[in-house]
Amino acid sequence: MKLMCWNCRGVGNFATVRDLKQLLIASDPDIIFLCETKINANRFSYVHRKCRMEGCLAVNAEDKSGGLAMMWKESNKVEIQTYSSNHIDSMIHVENDSPIRFTGFYGNADPNKRQCSWNMLRRVGKSVKEKWIIGGDFNSILDDAEKEGGRRKSNILMEDFRSIVEELSMVDLKTDNGWFTWVNNREGTARVKERLDHFLMSANDVNSFLFLEAGVIRQSSSDHDAIILDIEGGRPRDSLRDSRLCFKHDVRWARNEEAKMIIKEGWQSGIQETMEKITNVGKKLGRWQYKKLKQMRNQIGTLQVKINRIIDGQGSNYEAWKFARYREKILGSKIRVNWLKEGDRNTRFFHVRATNRRKKNIARLKDINGYWRENTVDICKAIREYFQLLFKSNLNSNRVLNLDYIERCISVEDNDKLLKDFTDSEIKEAFSQMDPRKAPRIDRLSGNFFRENWDVVGEDVIKLCLDILRGEKDMGCLNDTIIVLIPKIKEPVDMTNFRPISLCRVI
Repeated sequence: MKLMCWNCRGVGNFATVRDLKQLLIASDPDIIFLCETKINANRFSYVHRKCRMEGCLAVNAEDKSGGLAMMWKESNKVEIQTYSSNHIDSMIHVENDSPIRFTGFYGNADPNKRQCSWNMLRRVGKSVKEKWIIGGDFNSILDDAEKEGGRRKSNILMEDFRSIVEELSMVDLKTDNGWFTWVNNREGTARVKERLDHFLMSANDVNSFLFLEAGVIRQSSSDHDAIILDIEGGRPRDSLRDSRLCFKHDVRWARNEEAKMIIKEGWQSGIQETMEKITNVGKKLGRWQYKKLKQMRNQIGTLQVKINRIIDGQGSNYEAWKFARYREKILGSKIRVNWLKEGDRNTRFFHVRATNRRKKNIARLKDINGYWRENTVDICKAIREYFQLLFKSNLNSNRVLNLDYIERCISVEDNDKLLKDFTDSEIKEAFSQMDPRKAPRIDRLSGNFFRENWDVVGEDVIKLCLDILRGEKDMGCLNDTIIVLIPKIKEPVDMTNFRPISLCRVI
């Protein structure tokens, strides 16, 4: 689960909404808390629709200042407890675990009224019995190390902040990247940077979260950066993964000359069987594609460093904006971030992307004997046993069905047409009519791959299809596929609660 907080400094303009959407897509938080929205709850409903997060609570701004909002995904069970102009307190019900209390907090910017904000946290703290996380813009620092430039902060204000942290038995979660979260956007000796945005966690519960990761996400559209807390960010990845699923043909390379040359060499390498040719091309293309994607990630990283240097240094805001837009362009070529371009249109592309983001992996499952299976190996075994039992035949009958009583409804002419041999042109026409974006089989090559490289692969593909249709070749080589389990209910328990869908195949 990922929690994000950002002082957006107003979401009443298109540019900030666009940046917010980009932030949500790139970081994929489960819950986001926004402060200083500077609009009322009715106007924020527009922002909520654009961000495509199902749950939302917005607190009205006061005379175009302040304003809070919390948004969350449908997959999270979030209950709002209390809210005010300085906080939104929520209860997050975590599957197979105890609930978490998450309080989005905005400290009063006026030092003379800051004590009211601390008193509000005290009132919330009295009702908290769960694991507690507080995140947001505290408008205060803990010590001198959290400020650079400008006049020294008042010791009294820093001591007040430290006192409330100690009184509530909280600890400050340090970020893995970045430190300062606010800059005054001035240059030279007038430049001031502070760490105003924090995540606090109840001290007794820190050891319950073994894989916590906190980070700073630089933003050019606000003087505040966003902060993110990933509860499971440091958890090691599951080692069980089919190596064939590591590669997926990327449509970006469909007309890339270098990619076409690799496909041609892989296909014409002397291998006879068509399916083996497909496997060989997938391996060669996968290695090349991995290098290309690595280069793109490095390029994105370089641009991010330049953006950070401009924000941290004495460069102009225009320079930061220019590099940020260029970085967005690079990111825009990635399928996931294409929402930036397509998100405002109700296209099939957007619908698929939005639906996919709501999907959840199966954390645990009951097997056919009613026992819970919680690791990936045992879950896969339980699924396989279920289907083996389901499709196992219990009939031991040698009876032959008599179909003589069924009246003939097909004429001789129609039957002759149906019995005609398939032709090369019919196979090619069938391929041309297939949606090139449809999900590929386990070799991860979509219809787009075959369409764009038909001059290389077409002859062998036609021969394979004709051999199978004529009964000259066993179709067992085509029986591998990917099965997706779609939940029938909100909280699936066993396999009867899932609907299996076998992803369509190209061949």
